[in-house]
Amino acid sequence: MLSLIVALDENGVIGNGNTMPWDIPEDLSLFKEITTGSIIIMGRKTFESIGRPLPNRINFVLTKDKNFFHKDVQVFNCPNNALNSAYSLQKNSNQKIFIIGGRTIYNYFLPFITEFHFSHIKGKYSGDIFFPKVNLSNFYIKDKKEFKEFTYVHYIKNTCNL
Repeated sequence: MLSLIVALDENGVIGNGNTMPWDIPEDLSLFKEITTGSIIIMGRKTFESIGRPLPNRINFVLTKDKNFFHKDVQVFNCPNNALNSAYSLQKNSNQKIFIIGGRTIYNYFLPFITEFHFSHIKGKYSGDIFFPKVNLSNFYIKDKKEFKEFTYVHYIKNTCNL
């Protein structure tokens, strides 16, 4: 199972100048709760915007920069190598794998996603990075929770072919 987690506003904005356009601690807490103990795959820009490896997770960073190094993350220049390495770790540990951004990374992994975690931020924000359009017709809603500033929706891919 390959999971994707993202927060996006009503227009699909996910970022503005390599930062999140909103400050919603409750959403960050939910992100932490969902991804703790897992393998997370992110792009270099997302990693740099976070500023550090996320604790209690195995951090994979994808980059085209062959000189990029950080002692506390696993760096990959090829998305397939990152995914294969994550699947190998998952086999031995049963940890979930999450794609956590940014846009280029989401675009690459979308065809392989079997589970979505969306935080639909209420309102419209200024931004220059948008989440790609996703066809959810082969997914069902497993869980939905209303929060003051966002709605969380958890989708699972329907694997029944009737």
